[in-house]
Order: sequence, then C-alpha cells, then structure tokens
Amino acid sequence: MGRAAPGFPTLDPFALSLAIGGALLPDIDHPQSWVERRVRVISHQLAALIGHRGFTHSILAVVGCGLLLRWRGVGRAVVDPLVVGYLSHLAADLMTSGGLRLAWPSRRRFAIPLCETGSSSELVIAMSLWSG
Repeated sequence: MGRAAPGFPTLDPFALSLAIGGALLPDIDHPQSWVERRVRVISHQLAALIGHRGFTHSILAVVGCGLLLRWRGVGRAVVDPLVVGYLSHLAADLMTSGGLRLAWPSRRRFAIPLCETGSSSELVIAMSLWSG
C-alpha cells in the first residue's frame, strides 16, 4: 500500500479526516457552509468582515499553508493532510466560474471556468479527478 504521509497509509482514517477538515476550512466564511454551522460566531464575523471567497481563498491563505508546512511545531502527519485538503478546495474553486479572489482584498477574481458550483459538470470533473 502506498504512503500519503510519513507513517500513514494512503487510506488512513485519521489522515483522511484531517484532509476533509482542511478541505472544509476555506468555507468558514460562507454563511451556509458545513463549517459555519459548527462555529457560527467565528463564521458570521468572517463573512461580515471579508465576505465569501475573500481572505480564506486568497494567495495569502496559500502562503499561510506554505508557512504551516515549514512550521516544526506540529507533526507532518497532521499538517500535510490539512494543507492538502485546504489547497485542494482552492484548486476546485479555481475551476468554477466564481473563481478565487487571489489578490484579496482586490475584488478581481481569477478562474479557469470549467464548471458551475453544484452543477453536474462539477460532479463529473470531481469524480474524474478522484478516480484518476
């Protein structure tokens, strides 16, 4: 079996849970997201302050992920899946017409519009990447 991170097999439930958590985290600024429903106080403040796909979907968040990968305070087995999940969310959003506000706080959006969020084409693309 292949390895996802040092010491963890590819389908390790702990690593998968962390990756899923990382993938959900960028939408903490979305009023109807799964994360928002669990941390309303933080999420409502972020949504009001930066809006959806603001800072959490910017190049600053990508830099933050890079810094987190270099940080030695938490083990690789925790950081790597979180960052992979987070960055995979941003990559997926980049492929939608809504794109990302990479240059946040600028309103300019960057996109490779292959599909609409929630569309059947989004599902086809996601399943193709998952099985590939």
